[in-house]
Amino acid sequence: MANWHFWGEKQFSDVYENIYIRTSMEDWFGIVDVLAKEISGAKSIIDIGCGEGHTTKQILDRLKNDDYACDLLEPNKNALLNAEAFLSPENNIGKCYVSTLANFDSNKKYDTVFTSHTNYYWALNQKDFDDQLEKILGLVKPKGKLLILTLPEDSDHYNIAVRQIYPEFNYSEYILDYYKKSGYVANIKKFDMKMYVGDILSTKKRYDLKNFFKFIHNMDTYPTDGEADLFLERIRRFQKNNYLNFKDHLIIIEQK
Repeated sequence: MANWHFWGEKQFSDVYENIYIRTSMEDWFGIVDVLAKEISGAKSIIDIGCGEGHTTKQILDRLKNDDYACDLLEPNKNALLNAEAFLSPENNIGKCYVSTLANFDSNKKYDTVFTSHTNYYWALNQKDFDDQLEKILGLVKPKGKLLILTLPEDSDHYNIAVRQIYPEFNYSEYILDYYKKSGYVANIKKFDMKMYVGDILSTKKRYDLKNFFKFIHNMDTYPTDGEADLFLERIRRFQKNNYLNFKDHLIIIEQK
């Protein structure tokens, strides 16, 4: 299981929030609206890897129906407690599970299972990753729906990376192809997800650059100056009008 380092780093300027500062919010809420439309009407829902519930709330707030219950699955106990406290006042939260997807043990099935950018942490090898693709789909009721939001191969998230971040089986193309080859109805919706980097490009200081490096590479230590310089070169190469395009793919799988 890959590690997520950043839950303890909650200062606004530090790594985890760095991505929210840079995100084009119009792009992100366009994605949120589509997710909400796909989920609307579902009575039983689970968010796999909810974190502290911020994306969960953005989606649940926009559902057309109120007669749902959304369970939460999150391996970090403190993050899950925060999510439950954050979501419960205005959203219909069901059970909360402190668990990874791999260790989740439940016979419950859902109308809709969704996950946002968590597949990178499911497994370290392709066989185990395939097992998780089967397991998460197994949580879906007959005629239910699985929604996986993740990055495509040509995302600038990968283009600017100095180090290999995740294996290729994490790419959206692999996931889509896996389900199609397994005989499932699988479709994809493609989005822009622009990230502002004009501040990095307009200064010789390296504070924001190195924090952004940490986020991109899922690191809890700062890069060397040489790595930071190479990172900056790649940002300059792929940026357009001071923005990178991380892109986002929503994979939609319908259970048989």
